[in-house]
Amino acid sequence: MRHWLVTGLMCLPFTMTAIAGEEHRQLGAHEHGHGNFNIAIEGKRVSMELEAPGADIVGFEHKAETKEQKAAVSRAEKKLKDIANVVELPAAAGCKLEKASVELKMEAGDHDDHKHEKKAAKKGHDHGHGHGDKDGKHEAREASHSEFHAEYALTCASPEKLVELSFPYFNNFKGAEELEVSVVGPKSQKRFEVERDTGKINLGGII
Repeated sequence: MRHWLVTGLMCLPFTMTAIAGEEHRQLGAHEHGHGNFNIAIEGKRVSMELEAPGADIVGFEHKAETKEQKAAVSRAEKKLKDIANVVELPAAAGCKLEKASVELKMEAGDHDDHKHEKKAAKKGHDHGHGHGDKDGKHEAREASHSEFHAEYALTCASPEKLVELSFPYFNNFKGAEELEVSVVGPKSQKRFEVERDTGKINLGGII
């Protein structure tokens, strides 16, 4: 279990950015289909954070170039800002969303999924096939990768009733296959692996 989720609660529990601190997961380590969802509960304040590869959310990782791609990013950001599209909270908990933010981060680098493309582009250039520039541009675009980062700050009247959570996230974002959910509650902390075919977790014993 990451210690940042624990130490952050003692500092600024209301923002997941503070919780993440210096140990925020780097974009280069992401895996298609796999996202992270972090939950911190302290008193009536609940902080949640989603990190997901761009491919999971909009179907591509490179910077949006076409009108359609830019529109897809805009729709995704709007959808992610509504926490109900990501996680369903029990009505009995009486939770109110106080603040939500969504950011799309871009990074270029050696993505494992695209290494073969880099080799192919280089080979074509070396043999004078005349496609070096074209392949190089394609490879640079494909080697870049993006990650959506959403943060949610909530106030819950009865946080002890946050027992079962479900994730409509999988229905709203077809590229998503799995979420690694880390939870820190007043009684305990736990990590869950939530897959598309399950989509639920039980926080009994944690809150």
